[in-house]
Amino acid sequence: MNYSVLVYYDLILYVLGLSCYIPLWCMIVLLIQVIETISVSVVLPSESFLLEFVWTLFPTLLIVILCFYNLNYLMYYSGIGFSSPVKIVGHQWYWHYELSNDVMYDSFITDIINSVNKPLRLSYKVAYSLLVTSGDVIHSFSVPDLSLKIDAVPGRINCLSLIADRFGVFSGYCTELCGVGHSYMPIVIEVVFPKI
Repeated sequence: MNYSVLVYYDLILYVLGLSCYIPLWCMIVLLIQVIETISVSVVLPSESFLLEFVWTLFPTLLIVILCFYNLNYLMYYSGIGFSSPVKIVGHQWYWHYELSNDVMYDSFITDIINSVNKPLRLSYKVAYSLLVTSGDVIHSFSVPDLSLKIDAVPGRINCLSLIADRFGVFSGYCTELCGVGHSYMPIVIEVVFPKI
C-alpha cells in the first residue's frame, strides 16, 4: 500500500476523532455546569429586559416583513400565465427551437456576421417561458439587449420567463466555451406583432 494513502487515512481518522471529541467535551462541561447551578439563580447586573426584548423583536419583525414582500413578489410573478413555452436546445454548433404550436426548426449561422437562417420569432407583449437545455455539452443562451442569459446544461432544463417589451431584431451568442465551433452559434430573436 502507498505511504501517502496511509498518511491520508491517518489524517482522516485524527480529524474524525477531533470532530467527535470537541462537541462531546463541550456537552459534558455544559451538563456539569447546569447540574452544579441548578439551585443557584444567576443574575448578571448588566441584564436589561427592554434591550433584550428590542433586539429580539426588531430582527423578528424585519424577517416577517421581508418574507411578506418576498411572498407577494413570488405570487405576482407566478400569477402571470406563461402559456407559451419555447423549448431551446443547444447543439454543437446550432440552436434547435420548438414552439408551442408544434413548430420545430434548427437555426444555423449564415454568411453574414451574427445572422442565422431561421431566427426565433416571438410576439410583442406575449408571456413566454423559455425552457433551455443542451443535447451535448454546456452552452449558454445569451441575448444582452433583452437581458437574457441562461445556461444550457445537458440533462437539465432551465426556465426563464420573457415578455418582450419592444420590437426589433436582437442578436446574441453562446457565451460558454463549448468547443471548436463556439463562435458559430449566434442567436437571433425577432420580436414582431402578435398574429391575430
